[in-house]
Amino acid sequence: MAFSSYETLAHADPSFPVIFHLDQISSLRTTGNAHWHEGIELLYCVSGTARLVADTQTQIMLPGQLSVIPSGALHYTAKEPGQDCLYYCLIADPSLLAQIAFPSNLEIQKQIEDPAITRRYEQIIREMETQEPFYKDAVKELVRLLFIDLYRNWSSSGIPAALPSRQPEMVKQAILYLRDHLHESLSIEDLCRQVGFSKYYFCHVFKKVTGRTVMDYTNSLRCSQARGLLESGECSISECAARCGFSDVSYFTKVFKRQTGLLPSQVKVRAAEKTSSVSHDKNFEKNA
Repeated sequence: MAFSSYETLAHADPSFPVIFHLDQISSLRTTGNAHWHEGIELLYCVSGTARLVADTQTQIMLPGQLSVIPSGALHYTAKEPGQDCLYYCLIADPSLLAQIAFPSNLEIQKQIEDPAITRRYEQIIREMETQEPFYKDAVKELVRLLFIDLYRNWSSSGIPAALPSRQPEMVKQAILYLRDHLHESLSIEDLCRQVGFSKYYFCHVFKKVTGRTVMDYTNSLRCSQARGLLESGECSISECAARCGFSDVSYFTKVFKRQTGLLPSQVKVRAAEKTSSVSHDKNFEKNA
């Protein structure tokens, strides 16, 4: 099961270690789950504005700008009042850049507005959207060239002026524990014991770092896991609720609807319809 709080990104094609997609923040998704990963993430804002928070540092995503999320930064995006935001997300696995000897003491600046960088990023968008022959090879080369441009023209010494805050690391520890114990009936006190801080301080820092309360974040993770189980057809709604840490089915249904906008029964019906459609298409091809 894949979670939004991860440390290792899975690639469907190991020879193409690039994650690229178009994302949107709107009234249906006001705040993303805080997460982190090894690869540097590059967000290119197409329209609207949104807040990007990385290790408690906030920047505003603006059209035409590139926002850079450092490797390992605990980050999330959030809706700005009255604004939707459409943006592309690019994450290159470090293995793709391993052959380029980027100095370890350099760090790419966090926000960039540069026509040359924009053109390079838009070339990647075109290749990914048209998917002409050899597009994966083209994208890998363009990503390498993009990072060369970034390190050459938009990097600075990565030595911090002050010691970094330990708060994101504390929250990461809590999230990892949550991820591994979602099936259990966890309390905030359980998490506090794991991280070694008082309840008041932990809850305050968790909300500051992730933009969500501990309970809201926990329910989001549980509902993400539950949706995967429902779509797979592995279990009934009551079994799914129990496997995801909900002792009461009605409460699970209420939380699931609030988190996803759908009832668990709707997810199961859609998944069944999709499976039936795929089976019908395969049988049609077989008998054709």
